[in-house]
Amino acid sequence: MLRDPYPPYRADMAVLFGRCLPLRGIQTDLLAAMDPERPQTPWPAGKSIVRRLPGPRWFAYLCLPLVDLPIFGWARQADFVQARDRIRSGLIGLLAARIFAKPFIYWMSFPIAQGHEVRARELRIEDGKLRKAAAHARAWLAQRAESWVLRQADHLFVQSHAMRDGLVLTGLRPEKMTVVPMGIDLDRFLPAPTPSSDPILSNRRVIAHLGTIGRSRSTGFLLELVQKLRVEFPDVLLLIVGDGLNEDDRHWIRQELIQRDLAKHVHLTGWIAQSEALRWVASASIGLSPIPRGALFDVSSPTKVGEYLALGIPCVANDIPDQRWVLEQSRGGFCVPMQIDAFVAAIRTLLLDPEEARFMGAEGRRWISEHRSYEQLADQVATTYRMVAISDTSVTHR
Repeated sequence: MLRDPYPPYRADMAVLFGRCLPLRGIQTDLLAAMDPERPQTPWPAGKSIVRRLPGPRWFAYLCLPLVDLPIFGWARQADFVQARDRIRSGLIGLLAARIFAKPFIYWMSFPIAQGHEVRARELRIEDGKLRKAAAHARAWLAQRAESWVLRQADHLFVQSHAMRDGLVLTGLRPEKMTVVPMGIDLDRFLPAPTPSSDPILSNRRVIAHLGTIGRSRSTGFLLELVQKLRVEFPDVLLLIVGDGLNEDDRHWIRQELIQRDLAKHVHLTGWIAQSEALRWVASASIGLSPIPRGALFDVSSPTKVGEYLALGIPCVANDIPDQRWVLEQSRGGFCVPMQIDAFVAAIRTLLLDPEEARFMGAEGRRWISEHRSYEQLADQVATTYRMVAISDTSVTHR
């Protein structure tokens, strides 16, 4: 029971469930809504029912639970019933699991209810009183439904140690949860991508940011950063491999580059094929991952840090708990507060000491391959499923 549209584009679904777990004897039958803008390919890890939802977006959202109704036909033969990041699906899946005496598992890669609350608070009066009231009502209902689903679940998979620790504070038992952070598909990095040979990179000190950009994602921080760096390093080039998710953010970043006179110091690739994106990033000497602190991002497990390290590139990131853990354990870069001067100091150290930068890159690549590959995470997930299977929680629910 999947929140993301089908076919899944996140590696923790496409790689972990689609490729790695079947090799360990675990098949996943999938219920999901269709993404009409992407080619529909067969699900390689089991059966699938994919439905196209009707009407405008708000109506499709209301109809989303209809996608999950086949669970009542599937649950009898399944070993588990699992919902991922879908609270209403969690309620349906939990009912099916109890009817057929099967363990119910909830996979929480994002705090959905908390996200509703944050969005409700961000609405302004000028957005409309009715809309604001409806958003707060949605958040209130989601929080209570999510809390009940989490407490009734036989096991939880969570995104990070910070997410687990936060849920423990609500009264959930830590032994009921397994932490599965975002991993790396090492097949994409072997052999190592050939760095881009685009002339714009010639004779430049290249620092890179991989992924989505926009005003809400603190991209302004990156622009302020390069404005300060270019004073000491006139040849610095910030390589942004990605783009905004919507037209407003795409227009905004291009206007900012003009207004800040950064056209010679920032290169924006736009959205490009994944293999080509890695070639651009591989041409950089440092990868950047500034992510604003807050209730939602603090429990996240950002992928870009692992991708930089898998490429052998040292990373400078701020102190999101998972980023801090990865960089401390791997020695693959610097973790600093999200402050311009702190980032500048860390970047300066790496630019002026290329030998240290190469050492950090090599250490990061080794650690990622040993601790964050999807092959390694799949072993952990498969072990957890087998432990849940032999436990008695589906019969004597605590």
